[in-house]
Amino acid sequence: MSRRPARRTRSGARHLALFLAHWAGGHTVSNEELFRRIIKQRAEAHQEALEEHRRMVLKAHKKATKLHRIAEEDGGLTPAAKAELKAATKEAERHTAALRSLGEFTVPVLDPGQVRHRRRRIAAARCAVLAAPAAGITAATVAGAWWTGPTAAVLGVLTSWARGPQAFDLTVRPVPADLIAETPMVLAVPGAAPAPVVAPVVAAAAGLPPVPPMPTTAPGPGGAAPAGLGLGAGAAAEGGQDLVLALSKALGACRVIPRGTQVTLLAAPEVTTERWTAVVRLPDDTGATVDHVVAARKNLGGELGLDRARLHVEQVAGADDKTLRVSGFTTDPFAQPRLCTAEMLGGVDVWEQGIPVAFDAFGRLLYLRLRDVSILLGGSSRSGKGAVLRLIIAGCLLDSRVRLHLADGKHPGQYRWSLLADSYIYDPDKRAKQLAKRLEALVAEMGERAGRLAAAGVESLAERPDLVGTEGLTLEVVVVDEVSAFTLDPKYGKRITRALIELAARGLAFGIVLILATQLSTAGVLDRLVTSNVVWRWCMYATGADESNTILGKGMAGRGYSAHLLDPGQRGSGLLLAEGRISTVRSLWLDGDDMTAVQDMVRTLRAKPTTPAPPPAPAQAPAPAPAPDPAGEAVAEADWSVLDGWLEQATPPVPGPATVPAGALQRLRALEVIRQAGPDGIKRAALADAVGAPATTVGGWLKEWTGQGVIEALGSPPHTRYAATDDRQ
Repeated sequence: MSRRPARRTRSGARHLALFLAHWAGGHTVSNEELFRRIIKQRAEAHQEALEEHRRMVLKAHKKATKLHRIAEEDGGLTPAAKAELKAATKEAERHTAALRSLGEFTVPVLDPGQVRHRRRRIAAARCAVLAAPAAGITAATVAGAWWTGPTAAVLGVLTSWARGPQAFDLTVRPVPADLIAETPMVLAVPGAAPAPVVAPVVAAAAGLPPVPPMPTTAPGPGGAAPAGLGLGAGAAAEGGQDLVLALSKALGACRVIPRGTQVTLLAAPEVTTERWTAVVRLPDDTGATVDHVVAARKNLGGELGLDRARLHVEQVAGADDKTLRVSGFTTDPFAQPRLCTAEMLGGVDVWEQGIPVAFDAFGRLLYLRLRDVSILLGGSSRSGKGAVLRLIIAGCLLDSRVRLHLADGKHPGQYRWSLLADSYIYDPDKRAKQLAKRLEALVAEMGERAGRLAAAGVESLAERPDLVGTEGLTLEVVVVDEVSAFTLDPKYGKRITRALIELAARGLAFGIVLILATQLSTAGVLDRLVTSNVVWRWCMYATGADESNTILGKGMAGRGYSAHLLDPGQRGSGLLLAEGRISTVRSLWLDGDDMTAVQDMVRTLRAKPTTPAPPPAPAQAPAPAPAPDPAGEAVAEADWSVLDGWLEQATPPVPGPATVPAGALQRLRALEVIRQAGPDGIKRAALADAVGAPATTVGGWLKEWTGQGVIEALGSPPHTRYAATDDRQ
């Protein structure tokens, strides 16, 4: 009986020692996880180096630009300034060469010794953790606590006896899902344990229509769904199961879901000679979402016998993050451009129907409605931004409720519309100044528009579509082509940026829409306060993931949405971020006879009357002041003579254009807004915003009118409201 507890204790001690050695040696971490962590660390270092070189290039460029401007203004540079210019130029060239040398990050071929070295570092840290209690016991014993050593020994014996002959499972933990998602470029792991061999997925065997590598002609009868698929007349069981198996194997091979798990088919697959489509849901308890599938789309297409262009993945609208629609196409759905005819633009309603601007992978037209929508277009040179602007400009000009202001930063890019737009800014020497004045005028106009909407009892035009196009509430559309030519202007760039921030934040509610286009160069072209208030972001082909992120937002490339993966030969193809979703689209093409017809339609719609002007009227005596209103005379407390005085000042002494002081008009508008506010009154800040005057100026008016009895103050500061006294009778 005495030997059995001893054997049990020795067996338990051996199992504990093996487990601790397995853990302390770092063997719980797989080679794949170590490999992915090394790649992630190098990718982050590569990205930091790129950002640092870009920052230095921009800094040197700004300094060189400043010195060039000084040279133009002063007629030359001092020797010291010349040396600074030469140094800045060399600095920019050096960092540009470094950027070119770095290029895009590629997965290196690692020596297995690097993985072993990373494991040894983990083992060293874990051994230090194990040694800490032993060192503490030794220190306590030396310090006089003699009982700590025996106590620890007794606890060890009891733990060993309790474990007994039950061995630990010396396993390797799975690779974290977030690490797999952050390193989608990793395909093979040197030194990893061999994975189960999975046979390649053949389209016909998986229940999918055969998809040739790159067909150039229409698919023949062999392109139809296999006879054994049976997807018609409600009999989709067999074909659906084959499709589930094929997608599950492919997703498992791409490490999106664990091997052996399956997706759930939510509806009968759609199979035609051109494509197949399936709506599936990823398995629970796997951590996989639609973003993981999008990030692995290239590898997933390879597993299914498709290339990236012919595999389409999107989240199902209104569903959770695990429900997606997967489609495979026989040919690239964006390979052929699609024309926009003059008939498609005839009678366009930019507010309700929208402007046809693009089509998606399924051939559905995408309409741009200018109701609470502003747009940011980005892309490299010759990527197709001009085609989109052409459609937007044409649609705006074909709606008589729109006033179009066109700023052309790469003249003559949009010169064909110069005589049709309400204003056209293009002169390189004056364009920045002209645009700054135009934008600031629109900012000032927002106050007047706010007053009109307040009088109608609404906060934005979206609440009253019938007001669109009425007096003072026309749609003001500002199209800025190549916005960097204006925002980076050394003299007027800051004024333009401030105005864009105001219009982007508040303009949509008042019917002022921004359409901004820029090449992908640096995030400094547009202020973050502008881009954060842009509703639509449309990115054409980009040269790199960072350039794509400047339009779509930070981190989008890491989620699998990067415009540098698009085909640069497909002009107009891009990623559109709208209403929180990203989709791949290609713009329509307007040119040739259709362009001529559209321009003729615009000229006919916006033709100004050519009736002869009436002859000048003979000189007349000044018109007498209008008779006082009997209803107004009944109000004893109100002294409206001051208003009659303003009206007399505003009346011209002789026939001709009236020269009304701007201050008098603002005061008249302020009184009218107070009257329209009714017995509840209006606050000073709201009144100042409605008439577009400073709050201090409006406060002086209110104090004057309160003393005259024209208005009265309701409540105490800071909640004081002002109401007209004639509404209190």
